[in-house]
Amino acid sequence: MSGRMEKWSVKLSTFGIRYKPKSSIKSQALADFVADFNNYVQNEVDMEAKRILEDDHLGRWVLFTDGASNQKGTGHGIILKSPQVDVILQIVSCEFNTTNNKAEYEALIMGLQLAYDLQIKDLPVFADSLLLTNHYNGSYAVKDEKLSLYLEILKKLASDFENFSLT
Repeated sequence: MSGRMEKWSVKLSTFGIRYKPKSSIKSQALADFVADFNNYVQNEVDMEAKRILEDDHLGRWVLFTDGASNQKGTGHGIILKSPQVDVILQIVSCEFNTTNNKAEYEALIMGLQLAYDLQIKDLPVFADSLLLTNHYNGSYAVKDEKLSLYLEILKKLASDFENFSLT
C-alpha cells in the first residue's frame, strides 16, 4: 500500500500537487463548529429553555447547569428555578481555555454555591454532563487529578444540602 502511495506521490509531484493524508476530526472541533454557528440551533435552545420552565418540579427549587469550552474561552450557564417558577439565570463567560469536563464541574459548583447562599435545603440538580453525574454517583472512576479535586468540592457542597440529587 505504501509503495503505491509513494508512486502516486512521485507522479503527482510533477504537477506541483502534494499528497497530504487526511487528519482525523476531533470531537472538540465538531463542538466548536456547532458553537460557531449557534444561529442554526437557536430553535432547539428555545425549546430546551421552554421545557425547563415547564418542568414538573413545582413547589421545589431546581438547578440546571451547563458548561462548555472552545478556543474563544469558557462559558458557564446556570438556571435556578424557584418554587414559584421564578428563574435566576447566570451566564459567565471566561476568556481562558479549559476542558469541557472542567467547565461542566465549574458551572455546577457555581450553581450549588448560589443555591447554598440562598439557603436552599432541598435541591434536585440537572447537569448536562453524563461523566460528571457518573463521577458523583461512583459509576465512573475519576482518572484526572484536577477532576478529582472538582469532585471533592462538589461532594462537600452537596453535603450542605438536606436533600440533594444529581441527574
